[in-house]
Amino acid sequence: MFCLINGVLRIGKSEKFWDNRAKEYEKKEIKWEKIYNKAVEETKQYLNSNDIVLDYACGTGIITAQVAGYVKEIQAIDISSKMIDIAKRITNDRQIKNINFAQATIFEESFEKESFNVILAFNVLHLLEDTEKVIQRINELLKPGGLFISETACMREKKSFLSIFLFFLSKIRVVPYIRFLKFSELESLIVNEKFQIVESRNLDQTSPTYYVVAKKS
Repeated sequence: MFCLINGVLRIGKSEKFWDNRAKEYEKKEIKWEKIYNKAVEETKQYLNSNDIVLDYACGTGIITAQVAGYVKEIQAIDISSKMIDIAKRITNDRQIKNINFAQATIFEESFEKESFNVILAFNVLHLLEDTEKVIQRINELLKPGGLFISETACMREKKSFLSIFLFFLSKIRVVPYIRFLKFSELESLIVNEKFQIVESRNLDQTSPTYYVVAKKS
């Protein structure tokens, strides 16, 4: 299973790509429910009722909605306005009041330094053309001792026909940029940007989906 979640760095062609697939993506999320639920259960133990959280590349808000009850407030952002529309509908249906959705990148100028206790980045780091710069920004936005929690498809960890096919599609720009990572490479990217790994493991033995909790040094 490979999860292409929106949230690439630049708004433009990628925004259009995810806008066009928002409705289809919402329907397919049921297939990924098992991994989503594992990620949510793991994440809950690191949250508390006073936390101000940034959910970067929130997509349709399916994970955002599940963790909202464990924190004070969530700022959820995504480059796709269509994904944001779906996320707003989901949270309105569930009457969740502590999430503020916005179409934005993590480099939004209104975000103040050291303003978040926790930053979530699920299924997005492998879609960034400059992952290092984004992780630097995450460190900048976190309060001292804040947590960076991520889940990432690391397709260089386990070769498959799908990973090879996606590599080809990415090269010819049929799908957005994809960075093919190994687990160790992902951890190095995070540690190199002044984070300490608290927990890391593969959430699903059938697919290389790596879950990492890191603390700002």
